[in-house]
Amino acid sequence: MMKKKLVIIGSGPSGIVCALNVYKSGIKAEDILIIEREDELGGTLNLCIHQGFGKNELTGTEMASELSALVKKNNIPYLVGTTVISITKEKIITAVSPTLGYTKIQADAIVLATGCRERSRGGLSIGGTRPAGIASAGTVQRFVNIEGYLPGKKTVIIGSTDIALIIARRLSLEGGQVLFVCDTRAKPQAHKTDISECLDYFGTPLKLRTTVTRIFGKERVEAIEIADLDKDGKLIKGTKQKIECDSLVYSCGFLPEIELMQEVGIEIKKLTHGPKTDKRLETNVDGIFACGNARIIHDDVEDVMADGKRAGKGVSDYLWFLNKRDRIREEER
Repeated sequence: MMKKKLVIIGSGPSGIVCALNVYKSGIKAEDILIIEREDELGGTLNLCIHQGFGKNELTGTEMASELSALVKKNNIPYLVGTTVISITKEKIITAVSPTLGYTKIQADAIVLATGCRERSRGGLSIGGTRPAGIASAGTVQRFVNIEGYLPGKKTVIIGSTDIALIIARRLSLEGGQVLFVCDTRAKPQAHKTDISECLDYFGTPLKLRTTVTRIFGKERVEAIEIADLDKDGKLIKGTKQKIECDSLVYSCGFLPEIELMQEVGIEIKKLTHGPKTDKRLETNVDGIFACGNARIIHDDVEDVMADGKRAGKGVSDYLWFLNKRDRIREEER
C-alpha cells in the first residue's frame, strides 16, 4: 500500500495552492500526493478560455498552466486520470486509473478539493418532453472549448449567472445564435461588465422575470414556451410565447461535490450544502480537511485560492502535531 503524509483530492486552484503551501511549510514533496480524475492538472480552469483570472487577468487555461508548472517545478507527485472511489475514517483512499488499476493509499491527512458540480436540470421543473439539445452551461463549456462541438444553432439560455453569460458570448463567437438569456429574477446575477461584454456587444437580449414553461420536441428540442412573471413570481396571463430553437442551456447554480464526504461521515451544512469545518478547515473526521468550492461556493478564483492557502496552513499544523506526538511516543519507549 502506498503511504503519504498528505493526499489532496482535486487539482483545481485550491488543491494546488494547498499543496504548494504545505510544501513551503517544510513537508517534503515526496510525502505529498495530488490526485486528479481528469487528464490534466488544473481542474475546471482548463475549461475556461476566457480572461479574468487572477491579478494578471489570465485565461483559466493560462492560470491552470502556471499552477501546474509550480507543482512540477517543486517535484510534487501527482496522479492524473485517477478517480477516488472511497475514503475511510482511517484515511485509506481507494482509487482507480487505467495505469495503476485498483490502488489503496494510506494518508496521515487528506484534503478534499474536489470542487463543485452544477445543479441538475431536474430542478428546472419545466413541463414537456426531454429531448436532446438540453444541457448545463458547464457541459456546453466542455463541448465548445474542449471537444470543439457547437451544441446548437439557435439557443436559449436559462439563468443570468456569470457562466451563463460567458457561454452566450462563446456560442455567439462560434457562429451560433443566442436568441436570448432569461431569468426569473428581477435583477441579473452577473456583473454589469459581463452583461455589456457578453450580451450587449452581440445584441443578445436579456429577459428578466421570464421563465420557460414548456419544452417541445421528440428527438431534439424544436421549440420552447416562455411566459412573463409578476413581482410575486406568478405567471402573467396572456404572456405565453412559443419560441423556435434547437437547444436549451441552463445555469442553475453550483453545489459542493460531497459524495466522498457523505460516505466517510463528514457533517454537511444545510445552508451551504458543503461540509462543516473548523477554523483550520478540518472537518469533524480527524485529519480530513476541505477547501475551495468543495467547502463553499466562491465567486472568485482568488477566494478559492485563499481557501487553499488556509487549508494548507491547517494541514501543516496538523502534520506538525502528529510528528511531535510520534516523537514523544518514541522517547517514552
